[in-house]
Amino acid sequence: MLQALLAVAGPNGVRRRHAQQGRGVGGKRMVRQEEVEPKSNLHFRLMAFIFKFRDLLRPPQRLLKKARLEERMWVVDYGCGPGSFTIPAAELVGPEGKVFAVDIHPLALSSVKKRASRKALENIETILIKEYDTGIKDTSIDRVLLIDTFAQIKDKEALLRELHRVLKGDGFLLLALEHMSMSNQKRIVIKSGLFDMVDSWAEGMLFAKKMGEERK
Repeated sequence: MLQALLAVAGPNGVRRRHAQQGRGVGGKRMVRQEEVEPKSNLHFRLMAFIFKFRDLLRPPQRLLKKARLEERMWVVDYGCGPGSFTIPAAELVGPEGKVFAVDIHPLALSSVKKRASRKALENIETILIKEYDTGIKDTSIDRVLLIDTFAQIKDKEALLRELHRVLKGDGFLLLALEHMSMSNQKRIVIKSGLFDMVDSWAEGMLFAKKMGEERK
C-alpha cells in the first residue's frame, strides 16, 4: 500500500534537456546536463504527507545507521525532499558536522529549514539546484544519501560523476530501495566505473568511491 501511494506521488520534478559542452575553467570537460523544473507546490505537499507514513513504517534512523554516519562528518542529502533523512542525519553528525540538503523544489528547502529551526539545528545548509551540479567543494563529503531520487534522474551517470567528485577518498554513497529495483540501481552504479559496492541489505546498498582515473 505504501509503495502504491509513493507511486502516486511520483517524481518531484519534470525534466528539460539542454546541452552544455566544451571546456570549462582549467580546461575541464563539461558534460551535457538536464535542467529539472520542480512540480507544483500541491504535488510536493502531497508527497510530504505520504512520506510521514513512510517514515513511521520505516524509520530513517534505521537506514542512516547502515550508512555508518559518525560525529563531525559532512553529509549530502541529495533530493532531500521535506527532510526525512536530513534532520536525523544532522542530529547524528552533531554540531561539528554538517549536512547539505539538496533539492530542486524551493518548498523542500523551506520545509527543511523550518524543521531544523524547531529542533535548534544549526548544522544544515540548503542548496537549490536546477541541474546535477551542487557547487560543493571537491572531495569534501564523507557520505552521500541518495534516497527516493535515483529513479527520477534521466542522466544517472552525470549525477554519479558529481557525487564521485564531492566525496572524499574514503566516502560512501547510500542508495535505498524505492521506485527502482535494487538490481537495476546496482547495475547502473557499478557500470559507471566510479563506485564499488561494499555492503547490501534488504532495503539498501552502500558504495565506496573508486579511486584512480575516472571514466571519460
